Amino acid sequence: METEEIEMLRNEILKALLAIDSGEESLEDVLKIEFKNEKDAGLYREIVKGVFRHKITLDYAIQSFMNRKNQKLHKPIEMILRMAFYQWIYLDRVPAHAIVNESVKLAKKVGHKGSVGFVNAILRKATKEKIHPEEWKFSSIEEEISIKYSLPMELTSYLINSYGEDWTLDFARHSIEIPATDLKVNTSKISTEDLMESLAKEGIRCKEIPGDLDALRLVRGNIFSTRAFKKGLFYVQDLAAMEVADFALKGQGNGFKKALDVCGAPGGKSIDLALIKPDLEIQCCDVSVKKVKRIQENIQRLDLKNISPKLRDGQRPSKIEKEAFDLVVLDAPCSGFGLLKRKPEIKYRRTIKDINSLVKLQKSLLEASATCLRPGGILVYSTCTISKEENEYLVEEFLKNRKDFTLVDQKFLPLNQETDGFKMFKLVKTC
Repeated sequence: METEEIEMLRNEILKALLAIDSGEESLEDVLKIEFKNEKDAGLYREIVKGVFRHKITLDYAIQSFMNRKNQKLHKPIEMILRMAFYQWIYLDRVPAHAIVNESVKLAKKVGHKGSVGFVNAILRKATKEKIHPEEWKFSSIEEEISIKYSLPMELTSYLINSYGEDWTLDFARHSIEIPATDLKVNTSKISTEDLMESLAKEGIRCKEIPGDLDALRLVRGNIFSTRAFKKGLFYVQDLAAMEVADFALKGQGNGFKKALDVCGAPGGKSIDLALIKPDLEIQCCDVSVKKVKRIQENIQRLDLKNISPKLRDGQRPSKIEKEAFDLVVLDAPCSGFGLLKRKPEIKYRRTIKDINSLVKLQKSLLEASATCLRPGGILVYSTCTISKEENEYLVEEFLKNRKDFTLVDQKFLPLNQETDGFKMFKLVKTC
């Protein structure tokens, strides 16, 4: 890579990190930037995601090389150091001298002479030795989990109190893994085997995921540039999210005609329902115009005729929606702690206090969704988080107040190598 190209790439990485950190942009948004070659794009994604995946660990390592502990740093300089330490600790392909030189060049653009010298001095010290976070020793299990696995202390303590030390340690280890990319096969157009062959011809390697979800796991390649993607032969979705539709319809639904997906954007649950049961009439809704547009784009690309996008406030159903649906799926807005592999910035933005306001919204959505279900129908409540307040406790309270509903099944998927963390509950309206 030419020197000028390297500098441009580092500038883009720094700009993205600062935009995410300030809240101006989401991680998902900054990753949409396009590069001339896949190598640049790969390094860009690697560093941007990696810095947020390991931010607490990186800050601890940076502090260990500073003369004054807890020294407040100018934000761009702090981010340059995080970029550098991430490459030094977690990437083998970037040599020490390149990390130092490129970091100093960046510092010259955003800082003064003193901060340039500071960056140079810190990195020259740090790159003389290899840093191994897994070998660090701590005085408590909370501190160890928080710093080694970059989990905020408040969240670490909350999880230990809720689930115990062993569970929290396992959760934390998996939360910094690089997530798999899973593909839901559009079986209305192609079989799983034929999609594998089609992608292989375009240089994309996948493996079939065992079970009956009609899913593939990406092994190598950029799937978004393929003809198969443009033709709508698959939809990118984590295995855990795919489980919701299967969970909703398994053992049920032979007579189901109408389904409501309450908080449906970007359309994944409705797509799954449509592929499992092509004769099901599905309304896929969201309260945001922008999100409804995303639903529309996805169902058009997959060419699924039994899904209707709709702008709708899930807390305010209309009179004509009362007892109008056989199946209602509420994948509720939540704290999102089950998605930390995929969206690491969540752990720095969400606090335990946020759960209380989310629970209030979830209760309102659940109550409103229940009114849309006919007697004998199924209501599925799911979240991509692991807090009991947003799941077990909320469903228990709902059932205590609604004697016309019964819990018939529940499924918890841990955050691990295979899936995101998900919880789902199946309720039947008995009368």
